[in-house]
Amino acid sequence: MSRFLFLLGRGSMARLISIASIALIFMLLSPAPNFAQAAPVSIALTPSVASPQMLGTSIVWTATVVNPVPGDTYDYQFAISINGNIQVVRDAGVANTFTWVPYTVEGLYWVVVRVRDITSPTRIVYPYAAAIYQIMPWVTTAGGSAVNPTANPLVALFSGPPCTAGHFLLVRFQKVTDTVSSTTNSVSCSQFSANFYVAGMLPLTQYLMHWEEFGPGFAGSVGPNLTFTTGALPASFPTLNFNVNVPPTPNDALYPFVFFHLFAVYPNVIWPVATDLSGNIAWFYPGPLFITRVEPGGNYFSMTNQILSEYDLAGNEILETNASILNEQLVAQGYPPMTSFNSHETRRLPNGNILILGARDVSSTSAQGGTPTAPVDIIGDMVLILDHNMQLLWAWDSFAHQDITRAATLGDICLQGSGGCPAFSSSFTQANDWLHTNFAQVTADGNIILSERSQDWVVKINYSNGAGDGSVLWRLGAFGDFNIINPPSVTCGDPNVFPWFTHQHDAAIEFESNTDATGIKIMTVFDDGNLRYSQCGNMGDSRGMVLFMGEAARTIYIQTSADLGGYSFAVGSSQLLPNGASVTASYDNGLQGSPAPFSQATEVDLGGNIVYQLQADHWSYRTYRMQNLYTPTIP
Repeated sequence: MSRFLFLLGRGSMARLISIASIALIFMLLSPAPNFAQAAPVSIALTPSVASPQMLGTSIVWTATVVNPVPGDTYDYQFAISINGNIQVVRDAGVANTFTWVPYTVEGLYWVVVRVRDITSPTRIVYPYAAAIYQIMPWVTTAGGSAVNPTANPLVALFSGPPCTAGHFLLVRFQKVTDTVSSTTNSVSCSQFSANFYVAGMLPLTQYLMHWEEFGPGFAGSVGPNLTFTTGALPASFPTLNFNVNVPPTPNDALYPFVFFHLFAVYPNVIWPVATDLSGNIAWFYPGPLFITRVEPGGNYFSMTNQILSEYDLAGNEILETNASILNEQLVAQGYPPMTSFNSHETRRLPNGNILILGARDVSSTSAQGGTPTAPVDIIGDMVLILDHNMQLLWAWDSFAHQDITRAATLGDICLQGSGGCPAFSSSFTQANDWLHTNFAQVTADGNIILSERSQDWVVKINYSNGAGDGSVLWRLGAFGDFNIINPPSVTCGDPNVFPWFTHQHDAAIEFESNTDATGIKIMTVFDDGNLRYSQCGNMGDSRGMVLFMGEAARTIYIQTSADLGGYSFAVGSSQLLPNGASVTASYDNGLQGSPAPFSQATEVDLGGNIVYQLQADHWSYRTYRMQNLYTPTIP
């Protein structure tokens, strides 16, 4: 690779960086290149529009293998660098294009692609191709501001001015006809412009918006109001109907948005949306998308069995990786490969790392009904921790740490091609859905809790912030390691099962009084209740639970076990809604009705009384109440 120098950055941040440095960083991100088979190829990298362009411009980058080996297969890893910081935006995959929509900061960027010939197990890695690209600001003067439309008619790109280091900038916006305002997330001030996606606005409505600067020992300053009128919902927007079954109270003003993780069920093509408390559309993703988590700042993750993606509020993909390249990394570090992703969970951790779930299956001739002449296929789960560049740091395999002979409590199975299940061996028409992990969370002590639906358990595993051995520390649920100190007096079915959650979702620790096992922990759980429902004569509703956990003593106190008024045999979510001295909880009773599906976002007080309910006429994997579209309410 030829060596040359280029200028990266502006003003006091300008520095000289060599292209060799960029290549070195990439080598640290990926397996070492293998040049054993020199090939007479080169790589060209070209943008769809020439540099320079303004912030918010959509730029499609195309990597082309010049003089490729006939019949060979190549993969492409794209990365972006500015001011010496490099971010892989799409890890190695066969797609040779990446759409880049930079909107946060102007400057001189490097766009870099690494290409490999992956035809044989011995990968051939070619020299990196790179291009310099200038992104220009909308605002350059002190106190200035600008607002521009985006591809999403309900999202604006607001640009604020450079501001004082150590301070912060945010955008406040409201309907022209209203006195109630919302704010975006805040960003750190710098010598560059500050740019925001403004989201949470109704269609065809005029808004006022301005920037606000604040900081320690600073009285604050406010920019001038700009007007922005949102567009209409697109003609292709799916038919969605919402009904307020129980109206909101004044206490609900702190959480004015309802984010529905709606998912498509053939033949219905449904898009994820956020609404106000009356069910009016305030945001949408323009197409079917299975959203797993919204992140602080407004970005959100989506997963399929093979692809993990992150998107911004305007609907632009900003990160992507895939099961194939992560399997290369798993095998290189001595772990078994995944069969596919487990698409139920993704989390951005406070240190920038990413937690995801994987799945793999094994054939057994002795466990869960398998025999030497009639083996069974068993699906288990994995936990992967990735760094911010989506490179593997740590992994956990359920088959190495849990009892494979403990079958699913209801004999749950997955069928080939069925929804809600990961991929499994094509040698089997069905597989035992042994765990069906649907939730993961890193706790204050640096370990991980997992909600295992098919086991009716929440388990805690030893992660120790990346130094743990993965051993199971405890099991919460019926026939686990905890005792309920205030069980209900009236039950049906098995009294050892009835008080507990079963086939649960979103078993989230919402509050921890300290970072060890002492003190109080508060957990919310959506209790689908499948096992209880089966044992009680196919009767009963799903429940919203608030539990006080004494982790050291292995005790549970049931604060709330609310009848949500309907039975959801799958999906669901839970959250606390603290509001000063008042605390309520909200749940997604997300998979009701057949053949006419519907979901309900139901808020209850701690006494179990329903105080607000919004119903959608489609199923929703998760549904969350939000203060704004930048602040998730799940830890």
